[in-house]
Amino acid sequence: MVQKRGNVGDLDVLISKERLAVPRKLLKYIDEFKNTSAEIFWKLPFDDSGIAKIGKLADQYRAKGFENVVVIGIGGSSLGTLAVWKALRGACPEPGRGDKKLFFAETLDVRRLSRLLKKLRSPSVFVVVSKSGTTTETIANTAVLLDQMKNKDQAAVVTDRDSKLWHWAQKRGFDILESPRQVGGRYSVFSAVGLFPLALGGVDIRRLVAGARQINPDCLLANTEANPALRSALTIWKHWKRGKIIHDTFLFEPDLEWFGKWYRQLTGESTGKGGKGLMPTVSIGTTDLHSVAQLYLGGPDNRFTTFVSVRDHGADFVISNKSGIEELVPDISGKAFSAILDAILAGAKTAYQKKKLPFMEIKLAALSPESVGALLQMKMIEMAYLANLLGVNAFDNPQVEMYKEETRKALHAINTKS
Repeated sequence: MVQKRGNVGDLDVLISKERLAVPRKLLKYIDEFKNTSAEIFWKLPFDDSGIAKIGKLADQYRAKGFENVVVIGIGGSSLGTLAVWKALRGACPEPGRGDKKLFFAETLDVRRLSRLLKKLRSPSVFVVVSKSGTTTETIANTAVLLDQMKNKDQAAVVTDRDSKLWHWAQKRGFDILESPRQVGGRYSVFSAVGLFPLALGGVDIRRLVAGARQINPDCLLANTEANPALRSALTIWKHWKRGKIIHDTFLFEPDLEWFGKWYRQLTGESTGKGGKGLMPTVSIGTTDLHSVAQLYLGGPDNRFTTFVSVRDHGADFVISNKSGIEELVPDISGKAFSAILDAILAGAKTAYQKKKLPFMEIKLAALSPESVGALLQMKMIEMAYLANLLGVNAFDNPQVEMYKEETRKALHAINTKS
C-alpha cells in the first residue's frame, strides 16, 4: 500500500505508490512561489537578522529571572506556539535546563483565567500577540491579566507595525516585536509570533528553524518523487476529488495533539472557501482506536487519513512477567512499550488496508526541534499547494471577519443599553 518517498532530514514521508501527475497550473504556481515575494512565509526560517534579534531579546528577559511566560493570543497567534511547546516539552519540562512555565490565555473563560491568575505567584512575562491588535478575546484577556501585574512582572507585544496595539504598547513603554504584515497568523510560527515566546520558554529556536531550513529546498522542487509537500498535497487533493472530504490527522504521539489542532486551523482557514474545502479532524493514537475506530472502519467512506508517528521514543519501559501478565495478553511480556505501540499502529494500518481506506504516513525521527520544525514547514508549503489545486486563496479568511463584525455590533449594543 505504501512505500517510502524520501527521508528528508528528520522526516520520513510514506505515500501510496500511485503515480501523481502535477497539473500545469500548479507547476506554474510553484515557480511563482519560489521566485516572487508575495508569499514569504516559507522564507521566515532564513531571516537570520530577525531570528537573532528575537533570540537576543529573549535572552535579556531570561536573565531577569522570571519563572512564567503567559502567551495572550488566539488562533494563529498562539496555536503554532502551542504546537511546538507541547511537542517538545509535553507536560513535564526537564529540570536543570532553565525551562520556564508557559501558560496560554486564548479563549474567554472566567474559571480558566481565575485558575491561571492563582498560578502566577512568581515573576512573569506577559506576551500579547495579535496581528491586528484589535482581536476581542486577546484584548479582553490582556486587560484582566495586565491589571494584575506585580512589580517584577513585564510585558511585551507582538503585532503588525503601526497597529493600534503597537501604538498602545509604545505609550506604555513595552517592548514590541513586529509580526510580518504579509504573513497571516496561521503561517507565522517562524516569526516573532512563535519564536519569541518559545525562546522565552527555553526552546532552542535555532534548532527549530534549522529543521525548517533543511526540508525547505525539497519542498520547492517540481518533482513529486523528491518533494514531500507536493506529493502530500496531490495525494490529499486526489482523494478529495473522490469524495474524501474529511482529512483526519491520526497522531500516534500524544504530545503532537496541538500540532494536530494547529494543522486543523491551517486546513480550515486555508481551504474552506467558495463552497470548497476539507473538514480537518484530529485523532490521538492509541486512545481514539477505542473511541472512533468503529466509525472510521465501519462508517461512511468519506475520509482520508494521515498517520503521524515518531521513531525514537527516548526512554522506554519493558513489560515483565513477574505478575503473570502474559495470561492476560499473550506475547506482551519482554516487549518494550515502543514495540507495542509500533505493533498497534501496524495493526491499525493493516485494518485500513483491508477496508481499502486510503492513508499516508509521516514519521518523525524524534520529538526534536529539528523534526518539529521540518514538519511545520512542510505542512505550510503543502497547504499552499493544496489550496492552489482546490482553486482557492490559501492566505485569506474573509468569512472570519463576519463574526468579528457582528461581535463589534453586539458589544456596541451592550454599551448603548447600559
